[in-house]
Amino acid sequence: MKRNNTLTCESERVFIMKLSLKAKTGCFLLILLFGFSPTAFAKYHFDFTPSISVSEVYDDNIYLNSTNEKSDYITTVTPGFNLNMVSEKSHLELSYAPGFVWYDKEDQNDTVRHSGTLTFGQDLTQHLSFDLTDTYMKSEDPLEDTEDIEGVRNTRNTYERNTALISLRYLFGPENELTVGYGQSQLENEDKTVDDGRTQDPSANVTYWFNVKNGMELNYGYTKADFWRDDNSIAGDDYTGHSAGITYIYRFTPHTRGSIGYDFATRDFDGSSEDYNVHTGSVGFDHQFSPDMSLTVEGGYFIQKNDRSDDENGYTYNASLIKRFERGSITVGGTGGWDENYLDAERRGFSRYWSVDTNADYQLLESLSGYVGGSYRFDKDVGSGKREAWRGNCGIRWAFLRWFSLSLDYSHAERDDDNDIRDYSDNRVMLILNASKLYRW
Repeated sequence: MKRNNTLTCESERVFIMKLSLKAKTGCFLLILLFGFSPTAFAKYHFDFTPSISVSEVYDDNIYLNSTNEKSDYITTVTPGFNLNMVSEKSHLELSYAPGFVWYDKEDQNDTVRHSGTLTFGQDLTQHLSFDLTDTYMKSEDPLEDTEDIEGVRNTRNTYERNTALISLRYLFGPENELTVGYGQSQLENEDKTVDDGRTQDPSANVTYWFNVKNGMELNYGYTKADFWRDDNSIAGDDYTGHSAGITYIYRFTPHTRGSIGYDFATRDFDGSSEDYNVHTGSVGFDHQFSPDMSLTVEGGYFIQKNDRSDDENGYTYNASLIKRFERGSITVGGTGGWDENYLDAERRGFSRYWSVDTNADYQLLESLSGYVGGSYRFDKDVGSGKREAWRGNCGIRWAFLRWFSLSLDYSHAERDDDNDIRDYSDNRVMLILNASKLYRW
């Protein structure tokens, strides 16, 4: 069945997306008004932290262009706040920070960024709880939308992303639980050549332990994805999908356990895009060496069954080693297997990939800390090109006069694509002065 690209259909989609955003705002207000009545306020513990930061960034390739690189100095002033309210049976955390942005040379990009998060939890009964999380971001920075390290935007047009999840969790044993939820992610771009879209994801998950050593997890998810463009041109195909999985868990000791699992996923597109199913099997192991050190290792194999083209297959892995020191920590890990990307600046579809990453931080002095991190990822699209992406950053942070801090950060991002137009190399140096103060009552 082919998609309907009429003006009426596209207008309805845009209207629904905007209405959904307004509905979320209304939901937040209802929680604040009814969940926290004047009587309830007296039972709460409050933490309120106002803050303001001023940053100066030098960026040597603001448009991530492969040939015509343009540099600029970017000044950002960001007031904000973080509010925590906690009682015996509920909690709420709310943060919001608008960023007022000025470019030295490319001042047509001057804008106001927005960043906000909401987390709310309520114990409805002794065994039943409700949770809601929502994250909103509006920015023109092509590298700020960092759901993955290989995506790229080549403009400074603004975009908005909102991701929300609501869930109910029921406990029916010391370690047994049933969770049902609904997630929604929305992306809206000012750039008319990029798809706007929305994914909706109802899901259910059950964890059940037969005894101390033997447990099982069952999960199911449904995905409905819709895409459109404001100029009414043809966007990527809509799709629906199902995912289901089963995992057997064996606990060798209180600190060591293994697992074996199978996952199945389907994608059914409305247009000419090829439908496919993916079968994935995996074996995992994790061990807690001490309160300061843990290891997780998982390996497996996947097979993608395509409707028309040849099948794809490959290995999967997921590994992470975390070590905490008295004055710092280090994390080394990586993932690999199959991935898909439709709700992003680039609609890359299904791909095989592998990646590695590492991060470390250390308290050099009582008021001086440092950090360093890096990542690498290789992707191969089915029947298409390959690309490599690198990211790295390092910095120091100095805290002084109780409420102030000064940070200096350097970051590098680079991409090497079979399509040379999508190559880029970007370096940034950022100086940030921040002030914040905690009020507690």
